[in-house]
Amino acid sequence: MKSSFKIFSISGIEIRIHFSLFIILILLSYILYIQQYPLGFGNLEYSQSIRMALSILSSVGLFMAVLMHELSHSLVSRRSGVNVKGILLFIFGGVSLLEEFPKEPGKEIIIAFVGPLTSFIIALISYGIFLSGIPVIAEFFIVFAYFNAVLGVFNLIPAFPLDGGRILRGFLARRTNFLKATQMAAGIGKSLAIFMGIFGLLAFSPWLILIALFIYMGANEEERMVVVENILVGSKVKDVMTPNPVTVLPDTTVEEALELMLRTRHLGYPVVENNRVIGIITLQDISRAPKDKRIEDLMSKNVLTIKPDVTTFDAFKIMNEHRIGRLPVVNYNGELIGIVSRTDLMRILELLGAMSIGE
Repeated sequence: MKSSFKIFSISGIEIRIHFSLFIILILLSYILYIQQYPLGFGNLEYSQSIRMALSILSSVGLFMAVLMHELSHSLVSRRSGVNVKGILLFIFGGVSLLEEFPKEPGKEIIIAFVGPLTSFIIALISYGIFLSGIPVIAEFFIVFAYFNAVLGVFNLIPAFPLDGGRILRGFLARRTNFLKATQMAAGIGKSLAIFMGIFGLLAFSPWLILIALFIYMGANEEERMVVVENILVGSKVKDVMTPNPVTVLPDTTVEEALELMLRTRHLGYPVVENNRVIGIITLQDISRAPKDKRIEDLMSKNVLTIKPDVTTFDAFKIMNEHRIGRLPVVNYNGELIGIVSRTDLMRILELLGAMSIGE
């Protein structure tokens, strides 16, 4: 989420905007400006300034509707006991950043379905306002109703990461286990994405091709994460960590740290003081620094640590989310007892995966 920024919070849920959103807002405003009514405002007998204002308001309004769609997911998720980290609006719409989707089929179906339901309700309300017949307002809301109806239908496509994919997995999980249900739903989603991509190529539709890629990658990532979780969830960080890791002191110089890296062939170390982690130093931090510079002036001070009894899958998620390669392991007194790296997790993932295949 480094390419996004927070705009506000709703009920404690952080709302963030990705920079790619501005691209689609400009593009969508232009499409609405030239598109024929009721899919746009291109042929309405209003001045150019009014049609332009309607187009801009509609594109912004559509993403506010997307926000309502995602907010409904988040509020129902939180009521179901799922931690919600926030909502991200980006070029393909929006996504609720949940800790994890519940593995109870009933809960997943409800959480997933409430989003399209919200879009359909917005479409019906907008259509009701259109029936008032008030000039300009009526035209605006019939276009708004159409796009929200499309948003609701599109999200019901049975493919990850769309709501329809999660609804499909929920129904499949009632008859089989969560992993098998995910693999089946992901397979259906990828097949639909391939079909959509081929159709997009034949129809010379770059936008349809992009959506197909988005769906295919989303389905693939969902399947990968569930497979990884299924393998790693039974192991603990303490089982794979390197105990008593090599550390550096805050007054270590860059030259000394480089010599240590050359000797031990590791590219990052915890910086400790009184056996407490106060920072992390990596080769990237010191590669261009003066040799007599002290480590404490270059180290990353916002250190993420992990407890030894946490699952290796949770460690995997933290590393992926924050794009880091290692986590210091501390006991419940805050003392450093080990370090776990992405390499450790990949090794145990490969080993446990091979064991599960052999069973």
